[in-house]
Amino acid sequence: MAKRKIPQPQNPDIDEALLISTQDIVRDVRHKISSQTLLPGSRIPEGDLVQSYGIPRAKVREVLAALEERRLVERVPNKGAIVCPVDMETTYQLYEVREALDRLTVRLAMHNASPKDWEHLQKLFGKEFEDSLKNGDIAKHVDSIMAFREYLNGLAANPVLNDLIERIYDRIRITMRRVALLPGRAEVGIKQYRKLLDAMINNDFEAADACVRELNQSARESISKYKDYVI
Repeated sequence: MAKRKIPQPQNPDIDEALLISTQDIVRDVRHKISSQTLLPGSRIPEGDLVQSYGIPRAKVREVLAALEERRLVERVPNKGAIVCPVDMETTYQLYEVREALDRLTVRLAMHNASPKDWEHLQKLFGKEFEDSLKNGDIAKHVDSIMAFREYLNGLAANPVLNDLIERIYDRIRITMRRVALLPGRAEVGIKQYRKLLDAMINNDFEAADACVRELNQSARESISKYKDYVI
C-alpha cells in the first residue's frame, strides 16, 4: 500500500496519526477493495496498515474489525485479515436485496426531488454518458451510474437506508464493473436507466417500480449467464 497523505499537525506536539480517523481509513480501504486494488483472497497484514497510514496497531485492529463487520474481510487464525472472496450465490442474493432497497430509494427520491434535481440527473445521463461507452471508458461509464445512484440516495434522505445501500455496494461494485463489460449489457443499461429517470420525472411510481425490477432482473440474468467471468 502507498503511504497515505494526511494533514500536517498545526501543533508539532500533536501526533499526526491522531488526525486521521478510523472512519477515514475504513472508507479508504473499502474503496481499495471495491476497485480491486486489493483483490479477493489477498491478505491485509496489520504491519502494512501501520506503515501505510502511520497509525498504531490498536487503531489498525479497529479498522479491521469495522471491515469484518461489513463482511469485506475475514480474519483467519494464523493468516490474519483476508479480503472476502466473491461467490455466485452471495452475489445473486445481494442483487435481490439491492432491488428492494432501490425501490424504496427511488420512491423517497421522487417524493423529495425538485425540478433542478431532475435537470442534474438528466445531464448526468446525457451525451457524455453515452460517449464514455463509445470510447470504451467502462470505468467512467460505471462511475456515472454510481453518481446517479448516490444522488438518489441523497434525495432519499434516509441515513438508515443509505447505510444499508453502502454495505451492499461495497460488496457488489466489482461485479457491477464486470457486468458492464459483458456483450451488449452497457447499451441495454443506458436505455434502462434513462427509462427509469423518465418515469421518476413523470412522477409515475408504478412505472418507476417496474423499471427498478427490470434493471435488477437484467443484471441477475447477466450474472447467471456469465458467472464464470463475472465472479
